[in-house]
Amino acid sequence: MPSSMNDRTLRAGLTVFSVLVLAYSLVIVQQILLGLVVIVALWSVYLFYHFILVLARIASSLEQLAYQRADGGRQTQSTDRSSEREPEREY
Repeated sequence: MPSSMNDRTLRAGLTVFSVLVLAYSLVIVQQILLGLVVIVALWSVYLFYHFILVLARIASSLEQLAYQRADGGRQTQSTDRSSEREPEREY
């Protein structure tokens, strides 16, 4: 995952570029909708990129969890305390 400094820089760059595109579409082309379409497309790609990164982090975490469960918790201390519970009583 990219560092927060790179992410911050990317967001700042996209923001500046969005403002420039909006200013260009208003002053030069005089069609605000064209500028808004470009801006929405850029930010959609940015959000899709972050969505993919989040899915990758979730998949990685689930893989680690599956490895830990398959290993039986031998590498880390198990949080399963079923042996410490009282046996169930039948009435």
